[in-house]
Amino acid sequence: MVGFPDWAGDRVRGLQKMAMKDLTDLETKVYHYVRDNDFGNYPWVTKDAASELKISEEDLYVALSELTKKIRDNFWIYYEDGTLRIVAD
Repeated sequence: MVGFPDWAGDRVRGLQKMAMKDLTDLETKVYHYVRDNDFGNYPWVTKDAASELKISEEDLYVALSELTKKIRDNFWIYYEDGTLRIVAD
């Protein structure tokens, strides 16, 4: 990791792995969906995502909210060019 000593980079990577293990099955499913799609360059549409994931929009919103708390360094929601964008690393 840039700007961190070698031991710190390993520690941060370990913490990220631990955070990923804390995700529910639904949160993991949503994370992979976002990660595998390009919602940084293409607008996010909740209705379409919920339909594709076969979950309710409410469940999707809850999962997105939890992801921004549990893996905040790897999951970003932002507004750009009049649309919502969501990116997972």
